[in-house]
Amino acid sequence: MYSRRGDKGETDTPSGRRVTKDNPVIEWEGTLDELISHIGYSNVQLGWDDMRDDLSQVQMDLFHLGEEILTSGKGRRLREEGVSWIEGRTAAYLREVGEVKLFVVPGGSREAATLQLSRAVTRRAERRLVELNAMEKVNPLSLQYLNRLSSLIFMMALAANKRLKFEETLFPWPNPDRKSK
Repeated sequence: MYSRRGDKGETDTPSGRRVTKDNPVIEWEGTLDELISHIGYSNVQLGWDDMRDDLSQVQMDLFHLGEEILTSGKGRRLREEGVSWIEGRTAAYLREVGEVKLFVVPGGSREAATLQLSRAVTRRAERRLVELNAMEKVNPLSLQYLNRLSSLIFMMALAANKRLKFEETLFPWPNPDRKSK
């Protein structure tokens, strides 16, 4: 399907504004679309119902978050309990994983690697939303949700590797080769 209305680098927003395709709201919308797609890809890589259910809930939350931002709050909104739900799920995976050592090199299992990609795109979506918030204020809950979401996905990746008996590769920090002064 095409309308030809975007052939000169402009598009319509759901709130009815006509903007260039490099507008921060469009950049954020594209990053959100990419994030939802990455999470969908991660979801089909996983064999555990708890993680699949969590990622499905996250996708729905992100659609609501997107509608809220793109309609300037006139559409559906991110659910109020979204942040506390993520915190609870993150805590559950943390209990499963145990002590977390930073900095983890993304990889290990296919399942964990796809989750780490989703985590990285989550961070970019958060940066784009911060950029957009500087132009037009967004619901602070949206910023909190994306910030917590990257932690949840990180913990899910660690849990995936643990479930599959893959040992994490850690990046040594601080640099052990650096001589102390």
